[in-house]
Amino acid sequence: MIIVTGHAKMKPGALAALRPAMEAMILASRAEEGCLGYSYGVDTLDEDRMLVLEYWRDMAALEAHFAAPHMADWRAALAGHVVELDVKAGDASTMKPLG
Repeated sequence: MIIVTGHAKMKPGALAALRPAMEAMILASRAEEGCLGYSYGVDTLDEDRMLVLEYWRDMAALEAHFAAPHMADWRAALAGHVVELDVKAGDASTMKPLG
């Protein structure tokens, strides 16, 4: 399994304006073959920081996601709103339960 995680710091108020595009992206991504989980969140202490958490069956599924038409729509919607982007992907084989 591949995990994608990170954050995007947005211009003030951008997340509220992007909410319809975020919802469309989440729904389309969750419907993709190989998507095991896909969500965005907002940092409790910073309302302009979007948190990203995705789970993909394998790297091929993630690569297909990047080529999907809704990904191009999402990138277009984000244009001009992102101040900082830090998102990474990695293999979950080394993950261990906590607690």
